[in-house]
Amino acid sequence: MIAVAVIFAFLLGAFIFSVLPAVSLVRRLLSVGLFVALIALVYGGGIELLGRPKPLWLEWRDATAARVLGAVPVEGEAIYVWLALPNSPEPHAYTLPWSMGVAQQLQTAMSEAEAKGTTVQMMPSEVGLDDREPKFYAAPQAPMPAKDYGDSAVISQPPAS
Repeated sequence: MIAVAVIFAFLLGAFIFSVLPAVSLVRRLLSVGLFVALIALVYGGGIELLGRPKPLWLEWRDATAARVLGAVPVEGEAIYVWLALPNSPEPHAYTLPWSMGVAQQLQTAMSEAEAKGTTVQMMPSEVGLDDREPKFYAAPQAPMPAKDYGDSAVISQPPAS
């Protein structure tokens, strides 16, 4: 399926390049460059609209401190995660490349979060700048609410002798 789309894109680009022979080379190259940019935009938009999980490295929104809603590691293939991004009301499905270390880290974080009664958080590496794997961890427990005694607080005093 993807091969057909790539072939179509190259044929359409070649057609645009050949139809514009009367204009200067700069305008022809500019039109081909615009065509390539539009193909990239359509590809990115198509991935965004599909119901399949997309690779995390294609995420353009801020995915730092995402909450992991669910995860399915498929050994030798990929790790599929369902994330709630901080600035997005709906959850999104992503795929991470298979790594035994990341799968173990995710499983450990899920076990710790279940024991603590908290959620699993993901701290992905910076896109393009850091080649380390994402870090999964159990979120810390929320502090207990502050007790407000108000004016009715009773302070015990030692008995008078």
